[in-house]
Amino acid sequence: MAVHAATTERRSAFSVQWIIDKRSDLIWYIGSALVGWLYVGIILLAVAVLENPLTDAFGVLRLGGIEIPLTLQLLVNASWAFLLDAPHLWSTLARTFFDPDEWKVRRREMLFSLVWFLVAPACILLPYLAGALLAPFGVTFSPFVLGLGAMLFTIFFRLWAYYHVIRQHWGFLILYKRKNGDMEPLGYRIDTWFFNLAFYAPLLMLLTAPFFDTTPGMPALGISTLALGGVSVAAVLHGFAWTVVAGSLLFYLGYQVYLWRRGQKLNGPKLLFLSMLIPLHLVALNHPYLAALLVPIVTVGHNIQYHRIVWMYGQNKYQAPEARSRFGAAAAIFSRFWIYFGIGLLFTFALYRGPWIDWLKTTVGMNLDQSIFLGVGMMAGLADPTRLNLGQQLFGGLLLGWAMQHYYLDSKIWRVRTDKAVAKQLQV
Repeated sequence: MAVHAATTERRSAFSVQWIIDKRSDLIWYIGSALVGWLYVGIILLAVAVLENPLTDAFGVLRLGGIEIPLTLQLLVNASWAFLLDAPHLWSTLARTFFDPDEWKVRRREMLFSLVWFLVAPACILLPYLAGALLAPFGVTFSPFVLGLGAMLFTIFFRLWAYYHVIRQHWGFLILYKRKNGDMEPLGYRIDTWFFNLAFYAPLLMLLTAPFFDTTPGMPALGISTLALGGVSVAAVLHGFAWTVVAGSLLFYLGYQVYLWRRGQKLNGPKLLFLSMLIPLHLVALNHPYLAALLVPIVTVGHNIQYHRIVWMYGQNKYQAPEARSRFGAAAAIFSRFWIYFGIGLLFTFALYRGPWIDWLKTTVGMNLDQSIFLGVGMMAGLADPTRLNLGQQLFGGLLLGWAMQHYYLDSKIWRVRTDKAVAKQLQV
């Protein structure tokens, strides 16, 4: 009886309210990070067994007369981009452009989202336009200056992409806080500070790491060469970032112990969620080859989470008996998961492979197979935009328009605190 009582007491130390249910949350929201860890394992294996991990293949897969090299470009970049990332961009379109309610509430934002397709081409072409205008005055730009627009845009895009992923993680953390009654003001402030330090300070680790300037796809910022009084600025900032993260972790663990000793229930799903993600980001941002493939590693779990929560939203809103006739296309899209995800795969096919690709190939004369993979590499962070030709930069930038449209719309449609309709459909 004493053992049973002790076990009951230990279990009662945690609040375990889930967003959907235990099994679904552990698979889709928390366990999705395991796919990122799978990518980490594949990359580290490549580092251990291949001479050039980023280009060499583990082997060749033969399908009939087709030979497919099993490279990291295929196993990590392509699997992420084609199977999960592009379909999750479709999810936002299904959730907005096919919903008549969204057109009533957010017409301006939805139309403005189309502008993001012009941002990358404008940034990339701006130095060329400036060079053409100044050429009559004897001013010429070097290839580096001409590529500066692509490089600066790509830095902006990657930072926004990382921010977007982190904000979704914060959204899930808030859902777990709401579900478990964990909204006490002091705890909310501590969660906010710890969350932001734990996920953003590692970015400073990467920027000041000794390997940063030589990491594929990363711009050479020159921080490693800066010194003040013979002291390396990068080394000081790198140590500072590690101190911040380590200190934050120790403080947060101490706070959880403090809450437990006071007899307050700890938020079990929230802590499990953080324990899966924070180490993944720390590892990915502190290894040269993992940093080269950072975007797929930290984004793939986000993609899986997003598919599940959009599907949950769609089921709750569009599949209610009284709603099916009203929402038409949206109700049909969310009627079966294979329909929803199948259209996402068709969207990917149209985006990367459809008939318009063949038209571009014959019209522009580009090697689009190579350009598509370089564009995906540019999205993933593996391809250095300054080493691509102008056509490849523009094509990659055009593809990034889908992602930026998604980032923008996503920031508008999931505001649980202020949007009561969204809170209702997510059951929080």
